[in-house]
Amino acid sequence: MTWQASAFRIGYLDPQGSNSDLKISGGEQLGSQPFPQRQTRFSRSSLRIEAVLLVLLLIGTQANAKTPSTQYVNIAPLPGAGIATNAHGELDGYGAIQLNIPIAYTPGANFSSLCLFTGNHIGKFSAKPSNGTGVFGAGFGRSPRIYFSAMQVSSLIFRESKALNVQVQLTEESPARPAIAIGSQDLLNKEESTGEAKSFYAVATKCWQIAGKQLYLTIGYGSGRFLHRPFGGISAPLSEHLSTLLEYDGFQLNEALAWRPAGRFSPLTITLGYNNRSGLVVGTSLSGHLPTTTQLAIGAALIGIREN
Repeated sequence: MTWQASAFRIGYLDPQGSNSDLKISGGEQLGSQPFPQRQTRFSRSSLRIEAVLLVLLLIGTQANAKTPSTQYVNIAPLPGAGIATNAHGELDGYGAIQLNIPIAYTPGANFSSLCLFTGNHIGKFSAKPSNGTGVFGAGFGRSPRIYFSAMQVSSLIFRESKALNVQVQLTEESPARPAIAIGSQDLLNKEESTGEAKSFYAVATKCWQIAGKQLYLTIGYGSGRFLHRPFGGISAPLSEHLSTLLEYDGFQLNEALAWRPAGRFSPLTITLGYNNRSGLVVGTSLSGHLPTTTQLAIGAALIGIREN
């Protein structure tokens, strides 16, 4: 069955039964267990390797005194940030999710999202966050899949141009290897006056299965707002309604819970997180599918809005 609201159209799995499957491009059926061909069982040796990699990521070097742009310390305008996504690049509550780093699972043709988040500035912990962010994202293509987004900060959405971001998936995930993608955040360096902004990065994401549950590991390295450091995170769906995550974004540790009111394929996700050097961050994300012409029209309108 399908579920439709306004211009968004998404696949939906009936949470009360197993008769409705989500059709994925390429002819695969996604039922109660998401993409089992992508899962790899943990061995003790692989667990030790991944644990060592995560420890190395979380240590981070403090020799670099630079800081990322104050606008880029809360939520990333990149795939997987605030929206659970599976290995096919589709909305899926059993997929990978992060907060301020990208995942390699890249949305493809007609995927569209609108995210609104508010957080704090660096070192300004407040119960009333004032550092706002809005992101419109759109996926294109099937092989490779390409994601573009326009990110606006604070309340200036109608008065200044946007930071542009792009990600391209290079390889699909397999039992033997992770999905790999490359990308750029703030391609035109719009926020350089507030810290390290324009960034290039590479990222890999792998799904592991532990006791029948999914655990996602993401590892990457980036310049600019990533401070020329490694970044990485883990995430896990606790149920079809709730996911949890922990990450290091090259600057700080972040943790968050993401809630999907309508279940696994809910178009709405509500996220509550905490960034360890900038404080509380909260936001909502709406995801679905739009025709390519509509995606391009919205993107052109957003990019064309410039400061008066």
